[in-house]
Amino acid sequence: MNKNYKVPTNYIDKLKANYKGFDLYRAGQTYSANFSRDSIISALLKQDPEMLKNQLSFCAYEQGKKRNPLTGEEPGKIHHEFPGFKMINGLYTTYNACDTNALYLIGHYTYQKLTKDNSLAEEQKKNIEQATNYILRHIDENGFFIEDPKFCGNDKFALKVTYWKDSCLIDRDNGMPDYPVVYTLPHIQNLDGLRKSQNFLDGNKLSEGIEKMESALPKLCDGELNTYYLGIDKQGPIRGINSDSLHSLYYLDPKDITKEQLKGITESSKVLETPIGYRTLDPTLKSDDDYHSKTVWVFEQAMINEGAKKFGIEKVMDVSSRIIPKLNTTCPELFIIDDENNTNEGESKLHLWSIAAKDYFSRPPY
Repeated sequence: MNKNYKVPTNYIDKLKANYKGFDLYRAGQTYSANFSRDSIISALLKQDPEMLKNQLSFCAYEQGKKRNPLTGEEPGKIHHEFPGFKMINGLYTTYNACDTNALYLIGHYTYQKLTKDNSLAEEQKKNIEQATNYILRHIDENGFFIEDPKFCGNDKFALKVTYWKDSCLIDRDNGMPDYPVVYTLPHIQNLDGLRKSQNFLDGNKLSEGIEKMESALPKLCDGELNTYYLGIDKQGPIRGINSDSLHSLYYLDPKDITKEQLKGITESSKVLETPIGYRTLDPTLKSDDDYHSKTVWVFEQAMINEGAKKFGIEKVMDVSSRIIPKLNTTCPELFIIDDENNTNEGESKLHLWSIAAKDYFSRPPY
């Protein structure tokens, strides 16, 4: 892609929406809701402070205040989807995310870094403290950031999985974890969120939480497959090479991972390589849902690329940047990969974080 290429503003303007007086964005042309995850990640990729400010302000406005078994709400929890969607099990998706608090804190850090303006963090200091306490409350005795519907007063959520790959979990009955579960990517995201919150808060409890989560990282390593476990639940490790390990590099610090581990993740991820980037799951593994298995997600290539750039892994940068020729399309959320590595656009077009990925790859050195 030409490095001077600019993403047309009308692409993203089509997704503008107003929620309770806040000027925000829908996740995509086929969505009516605002998603904290999609919007914050999009703002991070675009390096857009105004987009960040508006979304962070809405997150603070809608921040959880009590336990609600129907919506997944907890004190301090950042919403997943607004308005929430009622699923067939009678539960709502509103607070069905275990990574949004981390992204909220990372978003505040990035906003301050981009603008040199402390006023937003000062205005939302109580919200930042509550978001941080949510993470600390979810750290177990092993140092894992655990997800469990018991925190909201239920034994299940509306969604089967509560981080970005929320459709189905491999190697588990009905695609659901046996709670409590630690998902590796959200553990690393929430560790990064706690670290970023040190710019706004202090205290022994915060430092202790960070140290416990750091000490848990080696327990999430799969020495046999040379990658991270997808997670660990009551049944044990959830194993299989998938894009989470590469995605995690965006949030990890160099001190968190050895050169040998980086090499192992790079080598093991070869099974995920396609002509247009990294697919989400090893094609030899079975999944009950192709949405997060036989697919290459546009936004994730940008996240993987930025993480690889941080660690200087040229191979991973090269593979993830293969998505670039596909970005002169209608910005679909994903591409479907068949058994011969042929690619087709997903049905859902014009997605917020796909537009953001397009913006990311339009900047130098691309």
